[in-house]
Amino acid sequence: MDDLIILDIFWDRQLVKDKSGKEFEIFRGKDYDHDWVNLGHGYSKNKDCIYYYLNTCFEKYLNKIDIDSFSVIEANEAENTTYFKDKNAVYLESYMCGSTILPDASPNNFKILDIENGYSTSGEIDYWYESKLPYSLSEMTPINECYQRVGDAIYYGHTVRMTCDVDTFEQVHPKVDTLFKDKDHLYFKSEIVEGANPATFQFLEECIGEDAPYYLECDIHYYAKDDQYAYFVNEPFGIKVIKTRDLENFRFEVIDEIGYGRDSKYRYEKGRRKKIN
Repeated sequence: MDDLIILDIFWDRQLVKDKSGKEFEIFRGKDYDHDWVNLGHGYSKNKDCIYYYLNTCFEKYLNKIDIDSFSVIEANEAENTTYFKDKNAVYLESYMCGSTILPDASPNNFKILDIENGYSTSGEIDYWYESKLPYSLSEMTPINECYQRVGDAIYYGHTVRMTCDVDTFEQVHPKVDTLFKDKDHLYFKSEIVEGANPATFQFLEECIGEDAPYYLECDIHYYAKDDQYAYFVNEPFGIKVIKTRDLENFRFEVIDEIGYGRDSKYRYEKGRRKKIN
């Protein structure tokens, strides 16, 4: 090995050449780094650490992980979600939660139910990614990606029980997953939008309708109004109240591919007021 010249290094092998100039590959775990083990799906381990390609991972759990028995259970590379186990626990690496240990999950009875949606089970406990669910998955009916119904209760994000009127709870518009209403309130995610009137709240068709023009972030940024206020809705992050004095004339317009709320005196960019010159 000492007389080989390294030409290129990959996570699991090296391209080398010998003294004669012949080029070939040598493989990690076989030809060098003999305690290195390929776990699959880009993961590997040696006696000291766990790796994802060339980077270390699970660093903060190494004092708890039994590396000898650590292995991949199942991976969904398209969703960046991989489950692992050792003799003591179940582990998860996902875009939804980073690297973590599933609380109270046993490697002896753990099962993945739906890896694309993050559903798994262990004994009497069901999980959504790393979160222990306060109900059985068999009792849950998805409303959309954000909300779930379980019996006479509504949950946001699988674990936050909503205080709402379940029978009248409904999505305001099919394009906006994070905004719901019941007979009493408007809700953004799990929170009440104070002062909003659910009976009159509606999105402006000019920015959300089938014939709405293109504008930057037109898939997540919208304007709406009820009988008291106008609103800027940023679907992933929040809703901003616009206290216009000209609600009757509040409308939507696009200038240079930027969407604005508009009344007779002001233009509103992402809900921020700008006087019209």
